[in-house]
Amino acid sequence: MKNNRKKVAAMIAAMTMTAALPATLAFGADHVLPSVQFQIGSLSAVDNDGTIALKQAPYIEQGVAMVPARAFAEGLDAKLTWDPIERTVHMERSGLTVLLTVGENSVTGTYVKNVKLPAKVVIKQGQAFIPAKSVADLLGASTTWEQASRKVMIQAKGESVSHTFKFDQGQDGWEGGFADLPVAYNPDIYNLSFDRELIKLEDNSTNYGLKLNGMNRSDDLFMFAAKKISGLAPNTTYDASLAFKLYTDQAGGMVGVGGALGEAVHIKAGFVATKPEVVRLDHVHEVEPFYILNADKGNQATEGADLKIVGNMVKPDDTVEGFQSKTMNHQATLKSNAAGELFVIIGSDSGYEGLTTWYLDDVQVDLVPKG
Repeated sequence: MKNNRKKVAAMIAAMTMTAALPATLAFGADHVLPSVQFQIGSLSAVDNDGTIALKQAPYIEQGVAMVPARAFAEGLDAKLTWDPIERTVHMERSGLTVLLTVGENSVTGTYVKNVKLPAKVVIKQGQAFIPAKSVADLLGASTTWEQASRKVMIQAKGESVSHTFKFDQGQDGWEGGFADLPVAYNPDIYNLSFDRELIKLEDNSTNYGLKLNGMNRSDDLFMFAAKKISGLAPNTTYDASLAFKLYTDQAGGMVGVGGALGEAVHIKAGFVATKPEVVRLDHVHEVEPFYILNADKGNQATEGADLKIVGNMVKPDDTVEGFQSKTMNHQATLKSNAAGELFVIIGSDSGYEGLTTWYLDDVQVDLVPKG
């Protein structure tokens, strides 16, 4: 039976599950980024609200696309202030600023001072024209040029997002779950639990963590905690980084059934665009129905496409009794879903056939949009 289960686990590790069924073992509005599109020689521009009529068409000056400042700012939801005395254009968006002067080719901004522009700011029929790409860069927007249609698209970039999770005041929306075990498992002998508890440290009365506990009686057991990160730009690629503390009491070099108590329990982490859930897999290769994860985590010492190994359960100092913290890190690049969400998941993939207990604390998630 164990060999069959390992075959099933290996097969599952190669799959990317797409159908999300109810999370039987779980414990525990779209946002459109501002943009504006100009066409060289056209008296119409297009932003997220529709068509904009222009008094003067965008043009090319020494290879530089020049666009009207007012339409540019409105398309990016930037605040524009015109000073007729100083003949300056001031723009502000998401904490970034630029100050441009008519007739000058220098710009001052949040992070720059008197930087040279590729073309001067000019007035045409009462409209200030600016070099599109240079100003867009300073306001945190990207520029795309379509040579065939002579169109320039300016797209605001998504905001960077950072979250720190400490569990002294609450669970912060984290959920736990268990996979790689039979549907008909006996809860009396698996001892599965996911709770927010005081970390079992000497004289600790204030430091809480998320505790996962389980007895591996199925040759494999995956215990995990997951959290939804929302409010991101939809369908946007992010560089994601994760750091956390895992508390373990397992010494290294021990011997156990199925593997060492510390080394054979692999800690994995990852980011996914679909909520991590436990799904049921029915009768594969004469194996009884099993619960599996709807993401590719690999199996034990093998990584998956979604989750990577970031460490194991061996504590830093074998000479000290009790639980100790280990800092672990993970980086990935992936795209948010259509609702502007990503999910972080941290878990233990066990080959050791015994009881495993660990605490999760001090989780730091940083997401930086690419492009």
